[in-house]
Amino acid sequence: MDAGDSALVWASPGVSLVSKRVLASPVSGPLSVAAPQPSPESAGVGDAANGAGGAANGALSRTPEVQMAEPLAASPPWIGDEMRYRRIMTPPVCVEPERMVTPDVAQTYMHNENLDPRLVPNFEMDFDSLEHAYEFYRHYAELAGFNIKRNRKRDKKESEGQEFCCSGEGKHKSKVAVVDRQRDHTSKRGGCKAMVLARTTGVDGRACYTHIVLEHNHKLVPTPSMTRRMRSHKKQDPAVVKLVDTMHAGHVAHVNVMRVLRRFAGGSENLHLTERDIQNRRAAQVREERVDDIPKLQAFFRECKLNNPQFFYEFQVDDKNVVKNVFWSHASQQGDYADYSGVVTFDTTYKTNQYSMPLAMFVGFNSQLQNVVFGQALLRDEKADTFEWLFKQFRACMGGRDPIVIFTDQDPSIEKAVREVFRSTYHRYCRWHVTNKYRLELNQLNAQHPGLSDTLTSVINHPLSPAEFVGAWEAMLDKYSVHESRVLAKLFDERKMWIASYFKEIFCGTMTSTQRSESVNNVVKRGYCDNSTTIHEFAKSFLECLEHTRENETRETYNSQGPSVPYTQYRYDKQLARVYTRAVYHEFKERFLSSTAFFVRPHPNKANYFLVSHTRPPTEFPWLQHEFWVKAIVKRDVPEESVFECECMRMEHTGMFCPHLVCVLTNLQVEHIPSKYIPKRYTREAKVATAFDRHDRMFSGPSGETKASRMLELLPDWCALQQSSVMSSEAVSKCKELLRQALDVVKEIPHDVGPSAPTAAAQNPVQEEQRVSASAPPVSNTKGGRRGSVAREGGDAVPAPHFNRPQTTEHTRRCSTCHRSGHNAATCGREPPPKRPRGRPVGSGRGRGRGGRKGGGGRGYVEDDIDEEDYEMELDDECGSESEY
Repeated sequence: MDAGDSALVWASPGVSLVSKRVLASPVSGPLSVAAPQPSPESAGVGDAANGAGGAANGALSRTPEVQMAEPLAASPPWIGDEMRYRRIMTPPVCVEPERMVTPDVAQTYMHNENLDPRLVPNFEMDFDSLEHAYEFYRHYAELAGFNIKRNRKRDKKESEGQEFCCSGEGKHKSKVAVVDRQRDHTSKRGGCKAMVLARTTGVDGRACYTHIVLEHNHKLVPTPSMTRRMRSHKKQDPAVVKLVDTMHAGHVAHVNVMRVLRRFAGGSENLHLTERDIQNRRAAQVREERVDDIPKLQAFFRECKLNNPQFFYEFQVDDKNVVKNVFWSHASQQGDYADYSGVVTFDTTYKTNQYSMPLAMFVGFNSQLQNVVFGQALLRDEKADTFEWLFKQFRACMGGRDPIVIFTDQDPSIEKAVREVFRSTYHRYCRWHVTNKYRLELNQLNAQHPGLSDTLTSVINHPLSPAEFVGAWEAMLDKYSVHESRVLAKLFDERKMWIASYFKEIFCGTMTSTQRSESVNNVVKRGYCDNSTTIHEFAKSFLECLEHTRENETRETYNSQGPSVPYTQYRYDKQLARVYTRAVYHEFKERFLSSTAFFVRPHPNKANYFLVSHTRPPTEFPWLQHEFWVKAIVKRDVPEESVFECECMRMEHTGMFCPHLVCVLTNLQVEHIPSKYIPKRYTREAKVATAFDRHDRMFSGPSGETKASRMLELLPDWCALQQSSVMSSEAVSKCKELLRQALDVVKEIPHDVGPSAPTAAAQNPVQEEQRVSASAPPVSNTKGGRRGSVAREGGDAVPAPHFNRPQTTEHTRRCSTCHRSGHNAATCGREPPPKRPRGRPVGSGRGRGRGGRKGGGGRGYVEDDIDEEDYEMELDDECGSESEY
């Protein structure tokens, strides 16, 4: 075979099969690289024979020829694998030889030759001041592609002047040995001589360049993606910075912040801020927020008090005058309590602030069947005395009005406090908390006795009277032989506090558990706070949450202005569609549909009594499908004196008609429903007149104009001014000058909207507030607190290390050895903490760092320059602190 046919042999099926068989067989010796060429007549037979021989002897008898350099002495076993090497691959492109030569130290680099000469510094230029000279050189450096700085080591003996030089000027002297370096970054200072020297001349203060060096000893990078990372070319656009701060305040994720900025600037090349700049700004904001937390909270409460004097807040302090508990309620929340104060659920949730203080909320429901919060508090512990103080503050805030019923979990501290404060209130347990407390034990019972879970659910929900419940419970124990179960015994012993059969006569509305509190907890933690939120920031975010729920309520109220479309043509149905809110009438329609599953029979001996039976006969559980006695006295001449009662007592328990009553109303052709059966809280006129303003903030002036209306009034003129100005650079400069002058004039005019208005300050004088310490509270040690945050000596929980910094604006001088405050290096006696690399992200991603929060969000980064707080955190880790960040 000729050499020219080697490619055909290489890709032939016969060679491929031989190669694969060779790979599968053991190789005892070196492979042959040369073999006698078979004749064309015996090519096929030879291939088969060689294949068999290769498989038997483990040697390759024929190797395809390849047009390349000298063959290897021993070819790799994979060289014949057709699937991996179909052809000879070309080697990768290597670097040019001249690139490997050490560059000439005398070689210089300058700006691009196409750069406009008018933008290059020369000796004929003069400027109004040294600052203008610096700005011109900075603009030239941005176009040329290098970073500049002010050389502050010059001697200014002759005259006032300043040297502006390349940031690569001088040589860096490392204080750390090469083997001890913890960073791979080296200094960019390489002795570059490029600079300009600007001096002031004459009495008018003008400046000019007296010395210019344009040659650099390093390459220049004039691309925008590189120059915007240089410190001297970063531009802080006030509009962009304000936008960034607004998005950070709204907890916008970092990746979404960058997406908005790129679209705002028309591309990343037009954005003069890098991602690290945005991260550093957020880290600085987080550190600033954590300083003076309690004074900032008091300032926010004072502002709320100026907006509306009905705002209520109260602090409880410990023996050191440090804030222990805080309760507050806005005017709108107190107005909601005046409207819907019948049923309240109370629950606590965790991981809403940086001190792990449990958030306690009083939650109810409004006429739209939506959640409303009446008041909230942050507590340091969950003891009976704490809850008693909280309930007293809530009662005082609401004018001494106790709720009809309050639902809580099975906390003995809460139960004791309710008995002491809400003496006329019915206290019941949340059904979900009771069953969830024994979830594991109940799951084990259900695994041992299939069907027990469904039976237990039906026993809890369906029996009407206490006697029926006891009978159903005993039947369940007999059926599954679970008389010895301690869990079921405990549930039965507490039946009066959570089984609805024992308090059907109490009005509970649509609430039988604290599920509404759980829903509010989810909303608060999902979009408004996390476990790194400060207290004052949490209070502000909670007000935003209230405004969000108020907006939902307003939207539903607006949609409910017109009467609902009646479900049927019955007269009483049209009446309820007109009176009920849209959400409540929707509930009534569902019960009307359920009423069609019953039929009515009058009592044979008692007048005005009817037996309502389900169309399906009782099946496995007789209490599931009752026969209900309904009393209905219809007085058509005096409709308000009509009487309607049902044995199930759902009307008394929920305030809504049950399907059994609806079935009787339909059967008797009732035309009018008495007002005593329509709770006001379910109607369109649920709100009552209050003696105070319900608005939490002041939005209107003395003439009735609002801030929104004034903004709309200014918007057309502002848009016209902007569109006309952007057409020329001179117009933009003139517009900016006039706007600055107008802003100076407007700032002198006093406000008539908001808490700073003089009329508001005169009408709402701030009362003397309680004096509390400015120190931040310690991290709470509760069942929802951070793990491992218990004090070493059994006291209060130890604050997280990043709270060790004094909560004041002025910080004491720290020791140069351990970086602690209060002593110096001579009396320290501690080993200095090891240094860590600068500029690494702390708590980035899904971790918890300083200012970090789960899921990113741009909160977990630190600046390039390490500060004293970083050393303090490291020292806490070195001392064995178990605090979790």
